[in-house]
Amino acid sequence: MLRQMADRLQGCINADQVWDVAVSVLPDLDIDAAIFVDATNPNAARVRSTADDHWTRAYQSSVQCGRDPFARVCLSRVEGVLTGVGHLAAHDYLTLPEQEEIATGSAALGISTGVSITSIPGIDGAGAGWNLMTRLSAREFSELYADREAEWRAWSQLAFASLWFMSGGRKPSALSVRERDCLAHVADGLRVAEIAARLGIAEVTVEMHLRNARIRLDAKTRDQAVAKAVMNRMI
Repeated sequence: MLRQMADRLQGCINADQVWDVAVSVLPDLDIDAAIFVDATNPNAARVRSTADDHWTRAYQSSVQCGRDPFARVCLSRVEGVLTGVGHLAAHDYLTLPEQEEIATGSAALGISTGVSITSIPGIDGAGAGWNLMTRLSAREFSELYADREAEWRAWSQLAFASLWFMSGGRKPSALSVRERDCLAHVADGLRVAEIAARLGIAEVTVEMHLRNARIRLDAKTRDQAVAKAVMNRMI
């Protein structure tokens, strides 16, 4: 499914088309709503969402004014953070206005639970990433997330790589054969130890190839490197 998505993204000529292709896959991933926030430039934060234009513009204003807890809490971390009104109990450090902001947003979107997937982590929320949301209860979401996390991360990074390219990102440098091999095995779900055994090289060498691939691809994370390599047909 994600390979088909990558093939369709190849035919896109602007960011709007990329977004349309990306969100068309969400029902197959059991995702009911999605928000993309790029706050790498805090004075000109960009937001895309599956909500209507009015809600999206209001939410973008909230991000730009620093009122949105998602950007501050989630985009500063590489690991996923549970989101939505159904997960408020896990965030008792949030202020009452921030909790009310989450409850209002969840109600407007008709969702209850979700998780963040950060594409570019940034200090004090000045990063870029996704909020993938569902109508499920917290218990139901926990089961779904355990089953679909890898697919959600692959979708997020592939969509981000395509949006990044359309916004003027430079074309990635060519990868070496070993770098392509290591990334391809990561894309297949193998861990470093398994890749090392498969290729007959040391684990530290695998880590070196993956690090070099991230540098060549201008990727912040391993997942993002895989997404960019897929998007540019390097693997």
